[in-house]
Amino acid sequence: MGTIKPQENQNIFDISLQEYGSIEKVFDLLEDNDQFNLTEDLSVYEDLKIGREAFKKDIVEYYNSRNLKPATSISDEEQYLLDNFSGIDYMIIEDDFIIY
Repeated sequence: MGTIKPQENQNIFDISLQEYGSIEKVFDLLEDNDQFNLTEDLSVYEDLKIGREAFKKDIVEYYNSRNLKPATSISDEEQYLLDNFSGIDYMIIEDDFIIY
């Protein structure tokens, strides 16, 4: 069984997709790491145990061949910007404020 370090903004679903090719293996990943919370943030300083066989090998090969690491979690800074700087005051015409 090997270990990996999560990257910035990766969640448990991203790791499952990256290492096993599907989010269907997320519960196996949680079990291997003695975790029980899907929503808990992953630490970039703690290794995660991996080692089960890939569920969808073609997807894992795709990510590995292109050196892709999915990271879909939103950072605290991005959440702050979304919460405080949105609405019509911050929209740009023809960019995110479309006029038909």
